[in-house]
Amino acid sequence: MEFPDFSDSGVRLPIRPEGIAFDLDGTLLDHDGRLDESVARAVRLIAKAGIKVFLVTGRQLSSCEPFWRELELTTPLATCNGACVGFPGREPFFHLRLSRIARDAILRLGDAYDLYINYYIDNQVYTLKDSSERDWYSRRFYPVKYLPDRDDPVFRRLPTKCLCVVPENDLERLSETFSDALENQAVVTSSNNRCIEIIPPGADKALGIKTLADWAKIPMEHFIAVGDAMNDLPMLREAGFSITFKSGDPNLANQVDMIIPPLWEDGIDVLAKCVLGLSYSGRFLTPRSRRFFKK
Repeated sequence: MEFPDFSDSGVRLPIRPEGIAFDLDGTLLDHDGRLDESVARAVRLIAKAGIKVFLVTGRQLSSCEPFWRELELTTPLATCNGACVGFPGREPFFHLRLSRIARDAILRLGDAYDLYINYYIDNQVYTLKDSSERDWYSRRFYPVKYLPDRDDPVFRRLPTKCLCVVPENDLERLSETFSDALENQAVVTSSNNRCIEIIPPGADKALGIKTLADWAKIPMEHFIAVGDAMNDLPMLREAGFSITFKSGDPNLANQVDMIIPPLWEDGIDVLAKCVLGLSYSGRFLTPRSRRFFKK
């Protein structure tokens, strides 16, 4: 079989999907953190066709629950970049936490560089610094509780994840600072152009999608992953087929199988039609997808 020529040449999706994992922010949600009804309809259509739909996100469980309900999902969620997996309203059936050594190192970095840091503890977000970054995060994602005293009993519990909000031009420099300071104690990644995300060793969205696939008993080669940021890359690599948007991080372009228009150009509708076999996908395939079309 010849390789696709990136046009509407009759090439359909080259796998038979049984499961699809969506990132939330920048993928299903717009830049204001809202779920458009047209996007919700497309996702519900995929689920009604018998394909299991999952959310794999950096958010914590309580922040995802409203969207999970609006999408009418019945599947578990992989949250905190794969460190916590479970259903809303129940104890997670998989949960990793940062070590005390990592948490204390993050506290020291916050003090040394006067940084705004969120601590995700037992399905709630806390911060020790009341600032404009707290207002921004609370409006965009989920309300953050301000704790003026780090001796508060809540800090006796270890966080699942920490997140540092920084100016865009400081993201790379401070990401390297956290990576150097934490060494093997945590995984450091980034999202939204100004968020440094710190999760337990071994946790990433690849772990999240594998945990969901095990729960659903779906072979990974029949899984699609959809994301737009570098913290999505592990699950995009892990899934049998990977999709990003033209509006996503440009560093993903050579590492996915399909690139579709952004949400505001009906990208989610294009995705749904390709996934359901209602539309040809050839013009959206990338050179990476050619492995499916080898003789």
